[in-house]
Parts: sequence; C-alpha cells; structure tokens
Amino acid sequence: MRLVDRLIRRDGYWEGMASGAAILTTSYGSPDREPVMPQLTGWAQRANGSNAPVFAAVLVRMALFSEVTFQFQAKDDKHLFGNPALAKLEQPFGPGSTTQQLLARMEQDVSLAGNAFIWDAPAPGPLVRLRPDWTTIISEVIAVDGGWYRQPAGYWFEPPRGATAGEQPPGFFIPADEVAHWAPVPDPQADFRGMSWLTPVMRDIQGDDGLSVYKIKYLSNNASPNLLIKYAQKLQPGTVDSIRERMQARYGGPDNAFKTLVLDQGADATVIGNSLAQMNFDGVQSAGAERILAAANVPAVLVGLEPLRGAGRGYQESMQKFSNIYARPQWRSACATLAKLTDVPAGNRLWFDTSDVAALQDGEMERGQTVLVKSQAVLALNQAAKYDPDSIIAAVNSGDLTQLKPLPEPPPLTALPGKPVQHMLPQAQPGATAEPLPSSMPRIPVGSTSPGDGGNGTRPGPRPASARRSLNGAGHD
Repeated sequence: MRLVDRLIRRDGYWEGMASGAAILTTSYGSPDREPVMPQLTGWAQRANGSNAPVFAAVLVRMALFSEVTFQFQAKDDKHLFGNPALAKLEQPFGPGSTTQQLLARMEQDVSLAGNAFIWDAPAPGPLVRLRPDWTTIISEVIAVDGGWYRQPAGYWFEPPRGATAGEQPPGFFIPADEVAHWAPVPDPQADFRGMSWLTPVMRDIQGDDGLSVYKIKYLSNNASPNLLIKYAQKLQPGTVDSIRERMQARYGGPDNAFKTLVLDQGADATVIGNSLAQMNFDGVQSAGAERILAAANVPAVLVGLEPLRGAGRGYQESMQKFSNIYARPQWRSACATLAKLTDVPAGNRLWFDTSDVAALQDGEMERGQTVLVKSQAVLALNQAAKYDPDSIIAAVNSGDLTQLKPLPEPPPLTALPGKPVQHMLPQAQPGATAEPLPSSMPRIPVGSTSPGDGGNGTRPGPRPASARRSLNGAGHD
C-alpha cells in the first residue's frame, strides 16, 4: 500500500511517513522521476546529530573541502588566474556570503543525501540551495536512430506538507540549465540520482548506536552486571515486586554504584551477564567506528580515534592519503558541476586553488621539490645544447627520456640565385695588404719599455764582457 499511497498522494500522506524499509525496498513507479529518498535522508540527519563517528567524519570532510578557493586554469600551461566572472562563486548566497559556505553546504548535502542542488535563480537573485529531500529529478526520453536514452529535463522542488510555516507554497519546476546537480557517488539503482556514503554502513551505525544505548543502560543499572536474587522459600507476587522496588531504590543507578549489598531472609545473589570488560566493549565499538570512517574515506587519526605515530608522521601520511583519495577528486568533480553557473573563458576551465590550505602545506612542499628537480633537469639538458627545447619539457614532465629529440642540423650558407654571399667581414686575398705610412707623417716616439729605467730613457748602455768579468770577480780572492 505504500507504493499506491505515493502514486495517488492520499490526503494526509507524504513519503516521510513511510518506514525506511519501505522506501529502500520499493520502486518509484515512474521512471522519469528520481526523488531523493526522504526517509534515508531523515535517518542520515539524525545519525549526524546523534552518532559521534558519523558527525566527526562529516565535519572533517566538510572542513577540508570548504578550504579551497575557485580560480580559472589554462588548459595549455596549467596556470591559475581570476577575473570578475568568479564573483558569483565568491559571494554565492548574496553579500556577506563566501565560497566556503557554498562548499560546506554542498559537502553536507552529499554526505547526508547523496545529492547537492544549487539553483542559479533568475537575475538579480543569488545562488539558492535546494534541499535534496524536497527535490525530484525529472528526465525525458530522447529518441535517436535505433534507440533512445534519457536525459535530465529539470527539477521539481516541493516541500512536504507541514514542513513550512503558514500556507503551503506550491511546488515549481526548474529547467536543468539553471541547476548545478552534484552527485559524486552515483546511485546504482538510478540514472542521475546520487547515493550517500552512509547508505552501506547503516547497520554499522545502528550497531554503534546500540552499543551507546547499552553503555547508558549499563550505567543506569548500577554500573555492574545484572543480579539474580534467589530465596529458598516461595514468595508472594507482591513480595517480589516490593523487593525489586527496594533494590532499585537502594542500589540502582550510577549514584548508588559500589555500595555494599545487604540481603536477608536467606537470599542468595548470583551475577549474570557480562561486564564491559568481559564483552570487549572497546574493541567491538572501535570496529564499528572504523567501518564508518572507512566508508567516509576519513583516516581515524584525523578524528582522534587513533594515536599519532612517529612524531606526527602518521598525521602527515593520513592527511596526504585523505587529500589524494577524497579531497582532490571531490574538488575536481565539484568544479566540473559548478562551471555551468559562471562564464568560463575559452581554453580554460574552472579549477581549485589549494595554496592557502594549511593542512596541505606538506604536500605543497613536496610538489615544490618535485618542480625544483624537474627544473634542474631541464637546465642540464638545455646546457647540453643537443636537444630540442620542446622535447626536453615533454621528456621531463613524462619521465620518458626517449622523447628527447636532437636539434636539427643548421642549413648550409648558400648564395641566392643572382646574389653574392654576404658575410660579416670583408674578404681579402691572403698576404700582407697593409700600405706603408707616408714619409711626411712623423712616427710616434716609443719610450723605453724596460722596468729598470722608469720610462725616462736613462737605461744604462751595454758593457763589454771583460768589464762584466772584472765586476763579477771583485771581492773574490
């Protein structure tokens, strides 16, 4: 009857009144409508508000995802730049709003409902977030030669009955061109609808909630195992009730924990049930939390459920894994979705800038070191002067040295038809070609070049060999 009720929209009924099992096990009747499961969304919202691992995972994802800023990236050399066309994404919800608010809302909707709908309202309106559980995807059949396919035609937005104060506003249709629909995890049972990462861990979340309830009940029950009190004689029903009430009043609850238990009239107390230590409570609850975080792609060390190792190295490795596996694919997908809401210059694409994200600075340093090593390789290959510059860049970026191409040989210098070869210096026949100076031109006097006369022409004249011998032999008898 649930499916019939949904189709005929019985008075006083809406899908939020159905059970989660009914929503998950029945079809939606019309293939051209794909509503987000309202009951699953409501359950996810309750889990986010009451389950600590779920809240921590959503909060960490939302905190990192909302840190980036939008830029345009050139497709040829990958440089980033901005222009006034990004103003719509920098103040998406009007003056005072920020890009971080837009990204936080998108990540929150995707985590809890699997879909995020951002409507570019007609001018001068801002961007509008459409609640996923109030939005239905409308598709149409497109006939082609030999077959057909479906594509989104628009979105029907309608709050359920009683969801808004005052008179119920009517639903309305929004064309597909005006809505950026982001669904990073596709629903295998739908063509266009996304799926929340909480869907496969529903049982784990229920188990974690059950353990929390068990712990609370355990503390309320005197923070000790259950007791079985036996009497040798048969007791009247009224006596049994009276003993139970007195036991609860005197020894029940955490305020009465560890008090001495005193029994009379031959009563015998026997411990039944397991304590928290006997049932390995911490291990069982940690296993459920780890499965929840695994579905969220969040390392346990980032939410404080795992101690740091190696002087913080565990944090750096976990953050790098988290950013590479979760954040960067999400940013790339979100940019592709939001690009339809802004005027992207030709030859470029909407992209994200992580330079101001403090959590990724270690990764940015590693990438900077990589750029430095590549630059040194380019410099060394250029200094070799043997390879084409374009092939050097291609080889360094790809790591494939086989892409290096040698420089082509320069063409020989040949004269054009009817024109002599032009050289930089005038050519002359071999041999001396200088003409002597005329006799009328006086020569420039050249002074002594000996360092002994100081350049004043007083250099001593030559002496005969006999005089030099006499000087050398003086004083040696």
